[in-house]
Amino acid sequence: MSWRERFRRQLILPELGEAGQRRLAEARVLVVGCGALGSHTAVALLRAGVGNLVLVDRDVVELSNLHRVAAYREHDVGTPKAVALKQALEEIDPQAHLEAKVVHFGPQEAEELVPRVDLVVDGLDNLESRYVVNDACVKHGVGWVYTAVLATHGMCMPIIPGEGPCLRCLFPTPPPPGALPTCATAGILGPLPAVLGAWQASVAIQLLVAPEEVSAGELQRLDLWARRWDKLQVERSPDCPCCGRREFEFLAEESRCERLCGDVIQIRPVLPGGLDLEELKARLSHLGEVKLGRGVVVAKLEGVSFTVFPDGRALVKGVQDPARAQALYDRYIAR
Repeated sequence: MSWRERFRRQLILPELGEAGQRRLAEARVLVVGCGALGSHTAVALLRAGVGNLVLVDRDVVELSNLHRVAAYREHDVGTPKAVALKQALEEIDPQAHLEAKVVHFGPQEAEELVPRVDLVVDGLDNLESRYVVNDACVKHGVGWVYTAVLATHGMCMPIIPGEGPCLRCLFPTPPPPGALPTCATAGILGPLPAVLGAWQASVAIQLLVAPEEVSAGELQRLDLWARRWDKLQVERSPDCPCCGRREFEFLAEESRCERLCGDVIQIRPVLPGGLDLEELKARLSHLGEVKLGRGVVVAKLEGVSFTVFPDGRALVKGVQDPARAQALYDRYIAR
């Protein structure tokens, strides 16, 4: 199938035309988070003609993801999300340049990946990681789209460094741990990520093709159940720690232990990389139920579930205390 035939319906749009379509083909977009929101956004961008996508996610596909993620199938359960999404996208457009990174998106990854791309889109489920994205994008002058979904509500705001507010103008101070509801505590309506993913993709396309037409800092909010939209204009704060004073504190350091969505705690090794998963499975097999899946070891030890990745990172489920999760990691996983 020819390029012109594939994108014929977009080529006749005056908003895009051939010049806009070619800009999409050359664009490089970083998708941070490949769950429901990120995967819907990535699929929409790929189908629209974005030619280069970097897919980043630290987690694996779970059965509970399938009610809201169109890109995954039941056989993907246990596969790293970035890998499963890359495989799904390759079936849609084999000509696209796709890169899957099964890593935690922390300061090191942000400093490495953000300068390489033209735009970042948001598939995250926690504010801490979004602050990292925000710091990196403002520091390197890369636009990004903040998007969030929870229960029946969603919101989306384009962030253009130097032209409008950043995320910390909207949320100046991180909330204390456990202060915000999560998808595990509040739930999520299945179609919601598809709606916000499509909205985010459309904002991203406009930022890539006609950025002068985008209202930086315009926050769109939706209650899908009530079918209500509204919007407000977020103002740039001259005293913002990030875009005002250019203090990028979320790039300065990171904790090895982080509470994720629901009852999952992520532990990162002091020195990542090089973990032999087969050796780990053999080492843990006599201690409990241990399985070697596609790129991960899944173990249940002392009533606690571990998902361990080749970089030494582990997702610990069934423990409320981060210190306890860290201790169990050090006992069973740490080298």
